[in-house]
Amino acid sequence: MAAHNLFRKPFRTAALVLAVGIATAAVFATATLMHGIERSVDHGFSKLGADLMVVPRGTMVGMERALLTGEPSTFYMQADLAEEVGALQGVNTVASQLFLTTADAEHCIVGDAFLVGFDRENDFTVMPWVNEHLNREMQPGDVVVGGASQFELGESVYYYGRYFTVYGKLDRTGIGLSDNAIFLDLADAYALAEASRDYDDVELGFGPGDISAVLVRLEGGANADHVRFALAQNPNISVVTAGNVVTGVRQNVVALFAGTALLTGVLILGNILMISAIFSTIINERRRELGLLRAIGARKGRVFNLVLTESAMLGAAGGLAGVALGLVLLRMFSRTIGFHLELLNIPFLWPPVENIALMGGAAVLMALLVATLGASYPAVSGARLEPYDAIRAGE
Repeated sequence: MAAHNLFRKPFRTAALVLAVGIATAAVFATATLMHGIERSVDHGFSKLGADLMVVPRGTMVGMERALLTGEPSTFYMQADLAEEVGALQGVNTVASQLFLTTADAEHCIVGDAFLVGFDRENDFTVMPWVNEHLNREMQPGDVVVGGASQFELGESVYYYGRYFTVYGKLDRTGIGLSDNAIFLDLADAYALAEASRDYDDVELGFGPGDISAVLVRLEGGANADHVRFALAQNPNISVVTAGNVVTGVRQNVVALFAGTALLTGVLILGNILMISAIFSTIINERRRELGLLRAIGARKGRVFNLVLTESAMLGAAGGLAGVALGLVLLRMFSRTIGFHLELLNIPFLWPPVENIALMGGAAVLMALLVATLGASYPAVSGARLEPYDAIRAGE
């Protein structure tokens, strides 16, 4: 009976389904994006493996941008700083890294690529997270590419006229440095500096003895704040922590989605008010019908449930349509979304299918709640109609 009543006014029903669907699509898309960002941050920094990163003073912004987006950022300091950091109480392991960028020229397979030289002997941030690799040990002349790289295992790549073999590929994390950079042995990175001198268009501005960052892993139970305080005594360095970067990302996310959250709230409230107004009109249109139902023995609860069932069917249809619309829009604009988030230094990794399904289910439940809330007052009014008065008023 409820379904029959909805189809009596197909245009009105379609308009209500569309209104609920738009609000549901906004909620679902926003929740999916925010979950993807949170997952990228948590997943990416858990795989970074370092508790602290030490970089030259004044380069923290560049380091954070490099971490989040993989944008090439080059700065240098003396390698002996790694020994100084490693000697601090509470420090378990330190690993040096060297950042360099490729030239946009024929002697580099890709221009403006982010290359990271790493200390394989002490490394704990690259090799443990290799997802796939050649069936042998890594050797000089090999590189490991990020999870978003176009290069395949065994492929040859060249930079400054030197050829390398793609030995391994990292798992996709959503963090720019891990996904987009190309990792090579520190000795090979120094060799590239020498090779760059053979070309007039560029010369890498570092040499043996220079590094860009020291990655620090603390001992179990060590106080990170104490180690940071000890490092802060050196005026030439800055300390980057995952907490610093995550806080910055969350501030950007709040700023980005504040307007969207407000608009979504307005849409939901507007839907509740609109459904309430339309169902009040429906009750007035059907006073005679409802009066006859009461006259032949239908209880107030039966009338109340009938109206709420109609609203719930509208909510379910609108919720399902909204989730479908949200998925279509997210997929259609996935590249644009990723580009704009990257500009804001916000990492993004699509949530797993099961998580998207759960958020879709939650969005449909929200649509059901909105529809039933909107129809609750009209349903109560309809249930309170006296049979004789309702039949007379409907004539």
